[in-house]
Amino acid sequence: MRFTFISVIATAGGILLFNMSQSQINSTKADSAMLLNKKWILKRHPTGKFDASKDAELVEEQIDVSLLPDDKLLVQIQALSVDAFIRTMLDKESNPAHGAVGIGGGIPALGYGKVVRGNDKFKEGSVVQGLFKAGEYAVIDSAANAGVTTKMSFPRDDPTASLGILGISGIAAYVGMFVSPSAGPKKGETVVVSAAAGAVGCIAAQLAKLSGARVVGIAGGARKQKFLLDELKLDHAVDYKCQEKTLGEQLDEVCPNGIDFFFDNVGGDILDEVLQRINLHSRIVVCGVASQYDSGNINNKKAIKGPSHYARLAETSSTMSGFNMMHYTKHFPRAICYLMWHYYRGNIFCPAHVESGVESFGKGLEMLFSGGHYGRLII
Repeated sequence: MRFTFISVIATAGGILLFNMSQSQINSTKADSAMLLNKKWILKRHPTGKFDASKDAELVEEQIDVSLLPDDKLLVQIQALSVDAFIRTMLDKESNPAHGAVGIGGGIPALGYGKVVRGNDKFKEGSVVQGLFKAGEYAVIDSAANAGVTTKMSFPRDDPTASLGILGISGIAAYVGMFVSPSAGPKKGETVVVSAAAGAVGCIAAQLAKLSGARVVGIAGGARKQKFLLDELKLDHAVDYKCQEKTLGEQLDEVCPNGIDFFFDNVGGDILDEVLQRINLHSRIVVCGVASQYDSGNINNKKAIKGPSHYARLAETSSTMSGFNMMHYTKHFPRAICYLMWHYYRGNIFCPAHVESGVESFGKGLEMLFSGGHYGRLII
């Protein structure tokens, strides 16, 4: 019987998966002098939507393990997460201080993998997680800069949970729901979540339900509507791609008494529609602006689309705030405990859409913004 090791590469979106045979794994011994590495590099800065065939390239390189300095870490990547922040780092106008990728540079992605060449901090054979370059191997110059840590491991969990529900997606949902806003969702309130079928959105919607709120999810397409209603058990689902009714008309039907809390992953027109329907003392939390990412607008200050109906905030004494989860690290332990409690009791989950092979990373990044999946996207 041929044994296959499944390794996962993980958006507000999803995760990509590639399979490695046992012989491949055995061939990555630390004493092997040369390793062949496939990795994704930026071929050109995207102009509008990301096109993997034009903007990126899968290249091969030889890694001479014997020449690596003693302090360098060599990791065989087992899983990468395809997240929306990656797209913001590929524009020509991206801020170098925020990890902008230059032409020929490796495309970053969160992930985890096995150490095949260790150092004084991480032993060979240990499993680590951090921000790597999308590929089969990663040479880490600075573990601190890459945020490399020993991978979290929980009893009976999915190996990829540390990239999703018990990692970046779950923590982002928790911080946006309970820490960042002036007040979290309350029992009986109407909560709306955009991109509710995505990795962060689906968790945020479930957290709102656990708070006793009436939850409305916004997503694109009948398939995602069915997922929100049948699997997440939300009270209502709105299809922004619907041809028969506008988004505003659908919101009027399912939110006849207005909206108290909005967890926004999209921005743009959806944010404007919600602003027109907010109640007194409502709270809007900006987790992401997916509508601006793949257009390249996020780094072009002249092109980015802001809200037109922000005056409603003053009229209703409401608040709108954004957050970067990395500014709330002191809350991470509490978030993980909360998420674990409900995860192991079956109260929250996040499905994974899996693509096979590191070659699929480019396709996965395209899929993240085309809406071709729900839950977490993993390579």
